[in-house]
Amino acid sequence: SNIKIEKFKKIEAINIRTDELNILVGSNGSGKSSILQAAHLASCLLRQAERIRAKGTSTVAVMDLDYLPTDEYIFLGHGENWGNMKNSPSSKITFTFKNDQGQEFNAICEARAARNAGISISGQLPDEVRSMFRGQNTYFSGFIPGISGIPNSESKQSKRVVLKACSFGDSNVYLRNALNLLENHDLRQIEIWLGSLMGEVSIKLDFQEDKDLVIKAKVTVDSIPHPIELLGTGYIQLIQIFCYLLLFKPKILLIDEPDIHLHPNVQEKLASILSSIAVEKNISVILTTHSPFILRGAPLDANVYWIENG
Repeated sequence: SNIKIEKFKKIEAINIRTDELNILVGSNGSGKSSILQAAHLASCLLRQAERIRAKGTSTVAVMDLDYLPTDEYIFLGHGENWGNMKNSPSSKITFTFKNDQGQEFNAICEARAARNAGISISGQLPDEVRSMFRGQNTYFSGFIPGISGIPNSESKQSKRVVLKACSFGDSNVYLRNALNLLENHDLRQIEIWLGSLMGEVSIKLDFQEDKDLVIKAKVTVDSIPHPIELLGTGYIQLIQIFCYLLLFKPKILLIDEPDIHLHPNVQEKLASILSSIAVEKNISVILTTHSPFILRGAPLDANVYWIENG
């Protein structure tokens, strides 16, 4: 129902209520992306830490992390660098949940630098919400930082490599691999969502484990098939968003400026489609934007936050 972020990058302290569609607007450098990064990092840390407890710490090594905004992570503190001692500067992210009876449960992640290479966390993860964060194929959040094109070819990678890369936001490098992990009915679902925004589209993957080294993907638009790397970036960006939804099945989907490569007409439709998907999948979508068209297309009950100076 709520995410509270304290002392992370640009953010001093902020509360975001998380209904189906939540839109963050504001000028460059206002702290919008900091909110998405904080939520995704905390989600990954709660998932990966060996133990989560208030009176002790657990360290997640850098090489084991599914997401890290920067290798120089001590700079993730607000106003002062993270320390590596118990009372030194840290960042704190709190996810608040409500059950059907109105009881509240808080999952808390307090993060700072570890003495060795990694992030030290303390906090709490109540049994009532533990299953949302922890499990081999459980991802509380999915993070989409934007896309600028894809490579001309992709070698087949293991599922673990693909999921870690996508969690880091590197789906542009592994988009064919990510699509290849989906079932046929998931690919059809992507086609339906895309069709509501861009017109009729079909996606076909070609990879045979015993003879192929690379995954081929073709997308048919207006009855003309195109290798996926030759699609417009707007198409690729939408495929990425919908792929993440089905690949990670997150409880919160974090999207940074999905409007960048989209025509205003599509931007307007996107907010409505994402809201409908959020209702259908029982998730929250949090996105940042500079686009008045995203806002104009959003349902009247969407949360809109103006972010200024953290």
